[in-house]
Amino acid sequence: MKKVLALGAAVAVSTTIAYSAEAASHTVESGDSLWALAEENNVTVESIKKENKLTSDVIVPGQIIEIDGEKEDKEEVKKDKEDKKEEVYIIKAGDTLFEIAVEFDVTVAELKEWNNLSSDIIFEGKELIVSGDAAKEAAPVEEAPAAEKTYEEPAETEENNYSYQSEEETYEEPVQEQPAPTPAPKTQNVSTSANTNSGLNWGALAACESGGNASVVSSNGLYHGLYQFDAQTWQSVGGSGVASDASAAEQTERAQALYNSRGSSPWPVCGARL
Repeated sequence: MKKVLALGAAVAVSTTIAYSAEAASHTVESGDSLWALAEENNVTVESIKKENKLTSDVIVPGQIIEIDGEKEDKEEVKKDKEDKKEEVYIIKAGDTLFEIAVEFDVTVAELKEWNNLSSDIIFEGKELIVSGDAAKEAAPVEEAPAAEKTYEEPAETEENNYSYQSEEETYEEPVQEQPAPTPAPKTQNVSTSANTNSGLNWGALAACESGGNASVVSSNGLYHGLYQFDAQTWQSVGGSGVASDASAAEQTERAQALYNSRGSSPWPVCGARL
C-alpha cells in the first residue's frame, strides 16, 4: 500500500514538473507588476497579457497569472525567423534596386552599400540584404562582372609625337620685334637755284619750312611736306591725301599754284626767302 502511494506521488510530482516546464501560475502579491513578472520569467509583458487575456497592465493581489515561458520562447524564435526573413530578400525576375528600396523603406544607396554593389545590376535568385542590422552578417550580393577594358596604344601622329621636357628646357627667350625702319625721307628734288618757271627760289622756301624733307610732318600732325601744307590747303590746289605722301616735284608744282592765287601769304615767315 505504501509503495502504491509512493508511485502515485512520484507520478504527481512528475506531472507537476512537466506542467511547470510548459507553464507557470503565479498568484499576484502586493507590489507585483506585469513588468517585474516578465523580467523574472524572461518573457514579455505583452505575452503575459495575451496569455491571460488582459486588456491593461493593472493586476491585483490574489489574482492568478499564467506565465507560459516555453510558448514565449517559441514565439521569440518565430519572431526572430520573421525578422531575419525581413532582413534578406530573394531577388525575383524583373526586380530593380529602386523597387526593392521602396518596398523595404530604404534607399538605393543603402542597398548598394550593404551589399557591396558598385552598380544597379542584380541577379535573379540571389539574396539581397535589405536591413542595416544584417549587413555585417550576410554575404554581399554578386555583382555583374565589369566589362574588361582594353587599352590600345594611340597611333603615332605629328601631334602626339613629342617628349615632355622641363619648363626650363623648353622655354625660349621671346624674340624682340625690331621696330619697323623709318622710311627714308623723300629726296628733295627742288633746285636751290632760282626757279626758271617763276623766277622764285623754291629751294630756299623748302629749306626754311621743312629742312628740304619732302615726307616730314609737323609735331602736331597738321602740316606736311616741303612747304608744310595743311590737308585743306593741299586739296584746294588739286592735291590728294596729304602733301607728305606726294613727290617733291608735285609738292613744288602745288606750291607754285598756291603762290599764283595767294602770293607768299601762306608762308608768313619763310615766304621772304622766295
